[in-house]
Amino acid sequence: MEKGLAQVVVEATGLPESPVANELQRLMSAHGTNADELTIDQLREMMVDYLNEVFLELASEDEIKSA
Repeated sequence: MEKGLAQVVVEATGLPESPVANELQRLMSAHGTNADELTIDQLREMMVDYLNEVFLELASEDEIKSA
C-alpha cells in the first residue's frame, strides 16, 4: 500500500515522528483537511502559515528580550 503525503513528510523530517505527526495534524485540522486528502498545494499553504507562525514567535521573543 502506498504511503500518503502526510506520512512521507513526517518520515522525511528525520525528527521523532510523534511530535511531528501531532503538529502536522494540528495544521491539517486548522486548514480543514486530513491525511487522506492532503495535496501538495495544501501542504505548501500549511507550511507558509507554519513558518509565519514561527517567525512571529521568534520576533515576539526578541522583543521581550530587548525590552
